[in-house]
Amino acid sequence: MRDLIDRSDWDTTLRLFGRIEDALRRAVPCHAELACMDEGRFLVLLPATPICEATEIVETLRQIGGLALVDDGTGWKTRTLSAGLVQSGQGESRRRAILRCGTEVARARAFGGDRLMREQSRPAATVCPSRDEIEADLASGALRHHVQPIVDLQTGHIAGLEALLRWTRDNARKMAPGEFVDVLDRIPNYMTDLVPRLLDHVAAPLLARPGPFLTINITGAVLDGAGSASCRWLKSVLERVPPDRIVVEIVENAIIARPSRAEELVKNLRAQGVRVALDDFGTGLSNLDRLRTMQVDILKLDRGFVSDLGSTGREETILRNLARMAEELGMSLWAEGIETEAQRQAVADLGIRYGQGYLLGRPGPPEDWAPRLGVPVCLIPGPPCASGRAREARRPANSPAPRRARSRGAPATA
Repeated sequence: MRDLIDRSDWDTTLRLFGRIEDALRRAVPCHAELACMDEGRFLVLLPATPICEATEIVETLRQIGGLALVDDGTGWKTRTLSAGLVQSGQGESRRRAILRCGTEVARARAFGGDRLMREQSRPAATVCPSRDEIEADLASGALRHHVQPIVDLQTGHIAGLEALLRWTRDNARKMAPGEFVDVLDRIPNYMTDLVPRLLDHVAAPLLARPGPFLTINITGAVLDGAGSASCRWLKSVLERVPPDRIVVEIVENAIIARPSRAEELVKNLRAQGVRVALDDFGTGLSNLDRLRTMQVDILKLDRGFVSDLGSTGREETILRNLARMAEELGMSLWAEGIETEAQRQAVADLGIRYGQGYLLGRPGPPEDWAPRLGVPVCLIPGPPCASGRAREARRPANSPAPRRARSRGAPATA
């Protein structure tokens, strides 16, 4: 329904969503699970159901939902529904299956909407690496965290470090974050003792001195309380780092299939003193709807707002009002993607205190950044995409060598 949302009459639209959800809940089979996601999206889980039977169930639900009506004072309003259906692969994470299902919904809309699209073939299962493989990659440094500094723009000091997981396998092939997160989420229980080794390396330099905080990204698997390796990893973080020095970032592409569980997790984390942030705010799923339903402490602005500062003036207006909204809600506003001095100054002038980006420091091994936690960041002039030789010439001797930055929206947890 997302393409059919009438934002000019949001009250009517919300009432219609409620009517559709009520209709779906009455019609969904007892063995199925229905979850209301965001902005007119509903998730139906059909365990141990043959694909032909699932097709019939989903098509029936789609038609029933399309019969819901509300009166806006001028007449009855209704909306059609598009649906996608996929069969999850063996060991496939829920997040990945939902992303594939979203592709089928997009296909349905491309063909005019008001229809069901079914994926024609199941994906091949991703092979989980053996314990020996993971231990070897941990020992060699192929599987490890890098960190990127988050800087106090008022003082120039490093306020915290963001942990970013890297995994290089199979003859120097770098695994895409989404790929290895699915793999690590399926590490069996008898291998969970390997999880803390990832954390110890990144936490040690942070705990060596008071003050700096550690930010970690969490995926939909954690938010759903699925008991995956991601959940065990988060538990290890809480056991090793004081809660008041942890910031948990909900990544932009985190699909929340069970909103009530996610809200309870966020509530419990904040009760322990952990701060919670919405990453890449303003894009994808990290939007006002998520802000409306979830109590968080920090909004990390998507880099797109920062990169266009000074071009039309629209970004400044948006950020100025976002800063005012965040202040009224008791939240902090952080900026990502600061790559030039002009961007840093513009962000600071808007009253945004914390920033992150190539100008302030590129991702690197924790041991490279540890010595700089107590001193101001030396800003590196010039664009980050300059040639290696020119960039090296500008780089201060005591700064870490440039590293490849995190992929946009990439989860940092196992």
